[in-house]
Amino acid sequence: MPPPKKIKIMALQRDAAALFKLLGGSADDRLRFWEIFKGITTPVQAQLIDQQIAIVGGLVNQANGALKQLQKTAGAIRG
Repeated sequence: MPPPKKIKIMALQRDAAALFKLLGGSADDRLRFWEIFKGITTPVQAQLIDQQIAIVGGLVNQANGALKQLQKTAGAIRG
């Protein structure tokens, strides 16, 4: 006998599948509905953008630090 969690998941999968059959429409319509239903489309895209901005910010900070060090080294070489 499967564990209770697995039974609940299977029941939820059947319920969701039945809802999508009632929805009808094209495959794209069902996919868009599913994305809205899960609530991930916009939040996930925003999260990915935030992550990319944070990465770019870190790279800019690293480049800024390297530039400052380069300027300091160039100043030392000039005398």
